[in-house]
Amino acid sequence: MLRRVNFYSICIAFGLSVLLILAGSRYTDNTYYRPSPESHRIIEINIPQQTPTNPDDSSLNIATIMEKTRYKIKIELENYNFTVSSVKRLEDLIMESGGQPLRSIIISTWRSGTTFLGEVLNSVPGNYYHYEPLLNYEIIQIRGSPYSDKALETVTKMLKCDYNGMDEYFEYGKTHLHQFSHNTRLWDHCKYRKELCLDADFTSKFCKLFPFQSMKIVRVRLHLIQQLLENKELNIKVVLLIRDPRGVMQSRQHRNFCQPSPDCWKPELLCADMISDYVAASRLIKLYPDRIIVQRYEELALDPNSTVPSLLKFLGISPTTSVEEFLLSHTNVEVSGVSSTFRVSREVPFKWRNVLNYNFVEDIQLVCKEALDLWGYKLVHNATHMISKDFNPLANYTLMQ
Repeated sequence: MLRRVNFYSICIAFGLSVLLILAGSRYTDNTYYRPSPESHRIIEINIPQQTPTNPDDSSLNIATIMEKTRYKIKIELENYNFTVSSVKRLEDLIMESGGQPLRSIIISTWRSGTTFLGEVLNSVPGNYYHYEPLLNYEIIQIRGSPYSDKALETVTKMLKCDYNGMDEYFEYGKTHLHQFSHNTRLWDHCKYRKELCLDADFTSKFCKLFPFQSMKIVRVRLHLIQQLLENKELNIKVVLLIRDPRGVMQSRQHRNFCQPSPDCWKPELLCADMISDYVAASRLIKLYPDRIIVQRYEELALDPNSTVPSLLKFLGISPTTSVEEFLLSHTNVEVSGVSSTFRVSREVPFKWRNVLNYNFVEDIQLVCKEALDLWGYKLVHNATHMISKDFNPLANYTLMQ
């Protein structure tokens, strides 16, 4: 009897050992897992403490940082096709060398996909990202006086890499470091030396090293951007990013910043701005056909592998492997968090159909019918129609002739 008990004990112990080995190997293999374009999963991520790319970076002097940055840009763009950017060599796009960078601005509003598109452009090697230069204006829409002149002056100075006299911008940044952290090339240095981000002389010189500049603005309406388009020195290109107001309002429900501001939580104001942007886009595209383009967020999210190369071509930027890698990693895996740009992109545009109450959708449509019609978004007729698999909210649209 004792022998039989010992035999069973040995068998159980052996079985447990095998299970532990298999479990351990499973988690080890997951380290190398990469999702296929057809698969996705939802991930909870704890972002680790950021550490220097180079452990010695925190002690480098300004001259060494500048020299390392010049070298890094040169290496990253070693195989870049500069003819696509209408120049012959890298130096033609660098202000420090007497050249002019390619400048692009995304114009939209809160929760319309600008963070995703902004990071797509920032994945281009040698890009300097002016993230939300007007954060200090808080949650308002700038449609004219009294804020428009000062706001456009700030934007112009930043695109010229002139940070001198921008005291309000730097003062706001002292307590809102996300104003700088989205600019990954700048943040690589001042995430351990915050004073660099607050130094007008350093940021001005550092900005002038980069051949590409991108900016996203969600607080200025399109008609005001004509002033920037008229500035031949800037030679900017503009992407107007439009999103279905029902999707915008659904996304804004998750943001605490929105509720105190009528410009953010009132759909009638959102849609009045969409109508204004439609009229402005129709006029400005006639005046500057090679300098402004409209992109609907839904088409960007549903088919990023087609729309992104098309946008890059319009902006005069050659496709790069870094952009392809960004799209692969950010459009097939979902990471929790309202500001996350890791999304299964094809599932995002019409999420509002399954989460919004039909009565709320009806209220939005009541004040947004003209904007929906102008931008090619179909109306929902009832609750059943809203969730029907046969309902496609997208229709064609045309700008005014």
